[in-house]
Amino acid sequence: MRRIVTGLAVLGLALAGCGTEADGDDGKSKAAPSSSSSAAGGTSGPSWTYDEILDDGSKLSDVIATADDDVWVAGAVTNSANPSRDDGFLLRYDGTRWQRQPMPAALGSTVHEARFDSLGPDGFLLTASRPTLAGPRTVRWDGTRWTALPELPGGDGRLVDMKAFAADDVWALSGESRIHHWDGTRWSTSTLPATVVSLDGVAADDLWAVGYRETGDGSDGGEFTQPAAVHWDGSSWQLTETPAYRFPEPVPPEPGASIDHVLALAADDVRAYGVHSFNHGEVEDEPQEEPVRLRWDGSDWAKASDAAGDCAGRVPMAVDGTRGLFLDGNRYVGTDGACMKIERPRLPSEGGVRAGSRQSLWLSAVEVVPGTDRVLGVGHVQVNQSGNPMSRSVIVSLKR
Repeated sequence: MRRIVTGLAVLGLALAGCGTEADGDDGKSKAAPSSSSSAAGGTSGPSWTYDEILDDGSKLSDVIATADDDVWVAGAVTNSANPSRDDGFLLRYDGTRWQRQPMPAALGSTVHEARFDSLGPDGFLLTASRPTLAGPRTVRWDGTRWTALPELPGGDGRLVDMKAFAADDVWALSGESRIHHWDGTRWSTSTLPATVVSLDGVAADDLWAVGYRETGDGSDGGEFTQPAAVHWDGSSWQLTETPAYRFPEPVPPEPGASIDHVLALAADDVRAYGVHSFNHGEVEDEPQEEPVRLRWDGSDWAKASDAAGDCAGRVPMAVDGTRGLFLDGNRYVGTDGACMKIERPRLPSEGGVRAGSRQSLWLSAVEVVPGTDRVLGVGHVQVNQSGNPMSRSVIVSLKR
C-alpha cells in the first residue's frame, strides 16, 4: 500500500479495513463489469482519466511527486531474451511530458517491486528487491543525483516495508522479525519479539511494527497466532498488549489472528488492520472470517469497528488534502463519510482491445502532488475477452 502522506489525522474520518484483494474496481473480483460505475448510493463523485497508456507489457509499481513538475514512476518490463528477468525503468514528468530513464546503476537493471519513500526536503529513496538471493538495494535522490546506501545486513531477499523520517533516519523491514535502521552512516539490526509485516509512525521516537505472535500449536483448541504490535520509543522496541481473538466452539482448524497493516495518524491515533482466519476446506460448517480492527489511543490497544457499506474491508492509499481518503478498490471517502466508487473510462478499442471486452482498473499506488490539487495513480487495466485477454499499464489522474 502507498505510504499515507502527512496530514491524515486532521480529517477525523472513519477509516476502511483491509481488503482481500487490493486496488481493483471492486476489490473482490478482477472480472469487474466493463462499464464505468457511478458512486455508491447514486451520488456524483470523482473519476480517473488516462494520462499514459503503455502497451509494452510493463508493470508500474509506484509513483512519487516532489512538485507538480517533478513526478517519478517506477516500472519494470519482462526481458524478452530472458523471461525470468524484469528490466527496471523510471518514467519522469517534468511538467510537460513523460520521459523514460534507466534505473540508477546501483540498483542494477533487473529489479522487483521497486518503491519510493519520501524524505521530505531531503528528496526520496528508491528501493528495489532483486529476483536472486541477494538483498534489496536502496538509492537516494537528493534533487540532483543518486547516492547508493549500503546493502542491508543479512542479505535478505526482498524488502517487506520501509519507513523514512529523514536522510539519516530510515527503518527497513526485510525479514520476519529483523528490522534495520540507517543513521546516515551505517545500518544496525534489531530482532523484534514478533513476526512483523508493516511499519508506520509519526515521529522518530514513535514508530510501530505490526504482525503476529505465535501463541500455541492448537493442541489446547486455541488460536495459533494473535495480533502483535511492537513500539519504538526512541531507545528500544517493546511488545505492547493487544486484544485477543477467539472463535466460538466448535473452533475451526488452525485458527489464527494477525495484523497486516498499520496506519499512524497521530501519537494517540494509530489504526491496525488484519484478519482472524483459519484453514479453510477441512470442515463443512465453517464460521465467517473476522476482520481484525484495532486502535491505539496513546495508552492502550482496543478493538474497533470496521467501516460500513462498500468501504468495509478496504485500506487507505492516500489522503486528498482535507477532502477525504483514497481507498484500495478505487473507492473514495469524503469528509462527510460518503463512500464513493471512483469512475474510470474504457480503454480505446485499438491494439487488440475489443469494444465488448470487460475491463477493470487495478492501482498499485496513489500520490497526491504536494501543494497542488493534482492526484496521480499507477497500475494496470485488466482486459478480459475471449481468445486474447491482456492488460495495459496506465498512469491516471483524478478528474474532480
